[in-house]
Amino acid sequence: MRKNIRIILWSLAIVFLVGIIIFVNFFGKKNITTGAAEGEILNDFSITCMDGNDFRLSDQKGKVVVINLWATWCIPCVDELPNFEKISGEFSDEVSVIAIHSTPITTDVSVWLSDYSYTIPFAVDEDGSVSELLNASTVLPQTIVIGKDGIVTYNKPGSLTYEELYDIVSGAL
Repeated sequence: MRKNIRIILWSLAIVFLVGIIIFVNFFGKKNITTGAAEGEILNDFSITCMDGNDFRLSDQKGKVVVINLWATWCIPCVDELPNFEKISGEFSDEVSVIAIHSTPITTDVSVWLSDYSYTIPFAVDEDGSVSELLNASTVLPQTIVIGKDGIVTYNKPGSLTYEELYDIVSGAL
């Protein structure tokens, strides 16, 4: 009789453990897709910055990445660039910021930038491939924030105040 009870208890324990394994492996995982929408994992990309260095998303692992799509001809874009510079300085160890000039390019961006002393990296998306990957809007500016885990936490067009940007970046940390 005791032997039968022991067999029944061991059988129940095994069934319970198998059930946990099945649940964790099939139902406990998030089904995360790739893309640029909030909640998706952004595919890796690389763009050459104006200083000659390459910015590769995969090199930023463990940091929050803030991408600012802007243009020299876009007054709201120009007005918010200091906010990205300030965020970069405040969170320099935890956040990577890049400003990517989207198309159309109507001005020599390097000449335009020579009037400023920004330290964040700037790049020009000459062929529009990065903008396409980021699901860029035709409305500028646009901000994309990617969490430390590679998941997009914010992707919206429109200007941001410093306080709004700070809250978005803080939330991604």
